[in-house]
Amino acid sequence: MTNLPRIPDSIDAKRLQAMSIIAKMKEAADRNGIGFVGGFVDDNGEKFVMTNMDEDDTNMLLPKDLRD
Repeated sequence: MTNLPRIPDSIDAKRLQAMSIIAKMKEAADRNGIGFVGGFVDDNGEKFVMTNMDEDDTNMLLPKDLRD
C-alpha cells in the first residue's frame, strides 16, 4: 500500500467524450478545407469551443451569450 493521495480525475469522462467528438468534427473540417466552429456548454456552465477560423469570424458566428 502506498502513501500517495488519491487524486480525482480533473475532467470527467462525459466531458472528455464530448471534447473528443468536437475535436473529431474539427479534424474532418480541416481535412476538407471547411471552416469550423463547434463546442458545448457542460452541466456546470463551462464552455468548450474549438475552431479553425480566426477570432473575428468565430465571434461573428457564435450567439452573443456564448462569446467570451
